Amino acid sequence: MKVPRSPAASLRIIRPATAAVKSQNVSRKLATVVSITPPSYLSISPPRPSHPPIFEPHVVTSLGTEYNENLFRYTSGRWLYNESQQMAQRYIKFDVAALHRVIASVCASPVVSMEKKEGMFNKTLMVTLANGKKVAARIKNPIAGPDHLMTSSEVATMDFVRHNLGIPVPKILASSSHAPDNGVGAEYIIMESAPGVQLSTIWHTMDSRQKKNVVNSLVALEQNMLNAKFAQYGSLYYKEDIPESKRAPHLYAHGSRRFGSEDKFCIGPIAHRNFYEDERATMDLDRGPWSSPQDYLRSLALREEAWISRFAKPNIHDDPFRNVPGPQLKEDHLQSLEQYRSIIPAIMPTARKVLASNLWHPDLNPGNIFVSDDDERRVVSIIDWQGCWAGPAYLQMKSPSFLDCDGAELPSGLEFPKLPSEYNVMSLDTKAAMREEHKAQILHKLYEIKQLYPYRVSHRETRTMPVRAAGRTWKDGILPLRLALLDVFSRWEELSGGDEPCPLRFTREEVQQLKRQRDRYVDWHDFLDDVRMTFGMRLHGWVPQHEYPSKRALLEGTRSRLPVALTSQLEEILPQDWWPFRDTVPLPSGPEVRA
Repeated sequence: MKVPRSPAASLRIIRPATAAVKSQNVSRKLATVVSITPPSYLSISPPRPSHPPIFEPHVVTSLGTEYNENLFRYTSGRWLYNESQQMAQRYIKFDVAALHRVIASVCASPVVSMEKKEGMFNKTLMVTLANGKKVAARIKNPIAGPDHLMTSSEVATMDFVRHNLGIPVPKILASSSHAPDNGVGAEYIIMESAPGVQLSTIWHTMDSRQKKNVVNSLVALEQNMLNAKFAQYGSLYYKEDIPESKRAPHLYAHGSRRFGSEDKFCIGPIAHRNFYEDERATMDLDRGPWSSPQDYLRSLALREEAWISRFAKPNIHDDPFRNVPGPQLKEDHLQSLEQYRSIIPAIMPTARKVLASNLWHPDLNPGNIFVSDDDERRVVSIIDWQGCWAGPAYLQMKSPSFLDCDGAELPSGLEFPKLPSEYNVMSLDTKAAMREEHKAQILHKLYEIKQLYPYRVSHRETRTMPVRAAGRTWKDGILPLRLALLDVFSRWEELSGGDEPCPLRFTREEVQQLKRQRDRYVDWHDFLDDVRMTFGMRLHGWVPQHEYPSKRALLEGTRSRLPVALTSQLEEILPQDWWPFRDTVPLPSGPEVRA
């Protein structure tokens, strides 16, 4: 449930060289204006994969018996635009004394001190007790997801994978998903601290053998999860937390291995925040549990169609980087979503194995993995199960972010990467860099072969891109979905077996227009990625707290100093009103949004 990838990264289109050169020149000129040396990789052809940033928790304050408003606010960073909205979504006030009493009761020792660490969706209070032990108390921010369902599902999931599947997760000591009734005034989970060492702190210092141990031990744990196949698709809960009318009638798929606790757990509605964003939280939507993958894929479009028809407002985005500015017509979105629903049977894989309902950790970044504090460095704990659900395996499974190879093209199938043919004539420094890159590629390929290869799907990108795009058309723009539909149209016989006529129609003129829009779209997002790099910001305009004043001053002075020739060039190859550092959503009110 982290910040999504840039939409341009999924298009995988090589743009014309002239457009690439033009955008590259603009990026370099902008870097000169802001007096920052552009990165050495400031090349925009072809498009680079863009991965979400890993927001490691930051210790922002040390708290004993005293505390102040900073405990309730987000204080680990600032946003250069839409900051009031971002702050409001991460503000949660609660009764600290009541939380202390709960912790003291379950731990049989009073609280001595707390340190606040925070990610983008929760606040974690690292608690020291009078008896010397440490526990973690996590408070859910409003942005994290739906009330009750998000916390209750996470608690049940951690319990299930720990006791039924043998996955090492922290033991939960107490929790409450009912903020109005628990005395604390916020949803919370109190759990034991994770043992071992956080992988993010040592990954860059580990040798190849230790990194291989991490991969192998992680694969073994994930295999345990893949062995549990559920009867329906949705989030996992304790039965007592979900009305009987919203429970799947059975826990495990027919004929699959049983892992016990069928009287304790159930599959219920999905708790993913995308089904509850904005007005969706109060709408009567199909949130599962779903009896088939087709039903789930269909619900994504029906959800967005219902919301767009009633609530969508033109050009309202939480991040101006996400879309090309311009008019958005509801009719275009509704038509494309209807077309998406018509091709669902064709884009579905047929193998039962890849369609099985499996749990899968949603965010295996190195901050969520802990390894043993010895020479072996095997995985000993996995944290942050928020948003985990039982979904189709082919949509769930992906490689952990710490194994990504910066967009390197890896060989397909069972073939391992090789050093380039010109390796022997390279300089010593270049050889050393190439060896490190090759080791990273080997490690990624090792995981891919051991874990992902048995679940391979033909035309995976063609099958999955429409699903990813259908649920975000108003935020990301309609173009990613339309291009995904065009890809399905062009591969229809391979996907459908030629038995059914394709329900999609594209004229030659429409195809040419989409290609032009695609080139403009990828140019725009590549340029903005470079701008983000140049200004040293992360997605949504996030910057570290201490860098905010200088970044804000830099932004305020930059646009006024841009040469007329440069702005003319920008307006030629990019949309009008191209300046991305501006608020794009209505400002909330109240003390909780103050920076």
